[in-house]
Amino acid sequence: MFGERRCEGFNRYQGWYVMFDTHCHLDDLVARLPLPEVVARMRKAGVDGVISVGVAPDQWKEQSNVAQKAQNLGLSVGLAYGVHPWWADRVEPSTALKTLASWIQQEGGRVLAIGEIGLDFAPKMPDATRQHELFIGQINIALQQQLPVILHERKSADQLLAVIRRHPALRGVVHGFTGSLQQAHQLIEQGFYLGVGTAITHPRATRVRAMLSALPVEALLLESDAPNQPGHTHRGEPNEPAFIVEQLDVLAELFAMDVPTLAEQLDADAKTVFGNRLLSGTLSPPQPRG
Repeated sequence: MFGERRCEGFNRYQGWYVMFDTHCHLDDLVARLPLPEVVARMRKAGVDGVISVGVAPDQWKEQSNVAQKAQNLGLSVGLAYGVHPWWADRVEPSTALKTLASWIQQEGGRVLAIGEIGLDFAPKMPDATRQHELFIGQINIALQQQLPVILHERKSADQLLAVIRRHPALRGVVHGFTGSLQQAHQLIEQGFYLGVGTAITHPRATRVRAMLSALPVEALLLESDAPNQPGHTHRGEPNEPAFIVEQLDVLAELFAMDVPTLAEQLDADAKTVFGNRLLSGTLSPPQPRG
């Protein structure tokens, strides 16, 4: 019954076009839900691929293994590896950076990005100086490897922008962006994309919806952050990549676009940032953005 209810209403886009979830913690998700069922619901929703995003070195191996299992089920999976700012006080920065560089070399062409990395200056977070050291080190690895970054930002937008401006060649996406319109424009001017998460599915999210509707759709990416951040109709449940269709519906209304055209544009945005994805699991290098 539970599995059937989770599928309800999510087959309406199957076969119309391809959608890509650009931010999912797939290893965390399958610790809570069976992978074949997750993939089946994605298929019914028309979501053919994900970027599986990492947060800590001791989880990367499992992240890689789960991605391979998902690929064996026919899902297109790209990988992003990084040390999340929440882990900044749990790792020794120089050791973590060496491990990251080595792991990326080992994983080869499966790696699409460095992430999830960034700055989080909310109360009770790790020391800001330690976060900054880890962040800059991972940015340098991304630049050396010519990979985009997936950025976490909380109460640190100005500091994040300052770092980005000091690294003009850096490109990527700010994950789950809910900041101000001014901050959004500043990030886009620096060549960054903004991840659209489940916040927009909540009826009271008028500020975030207004902010996003004032931006070019060419600068947006669709993401779930599964199993975290369930949308309005899935509160209390693990979030899933299949549910990004709800965000797609909201965006289509905000931009007064038909859903297939919007989905095609968002898929093109994802390919520009992360490279053309193939169902075989092989991925081409990211395309440069002017």
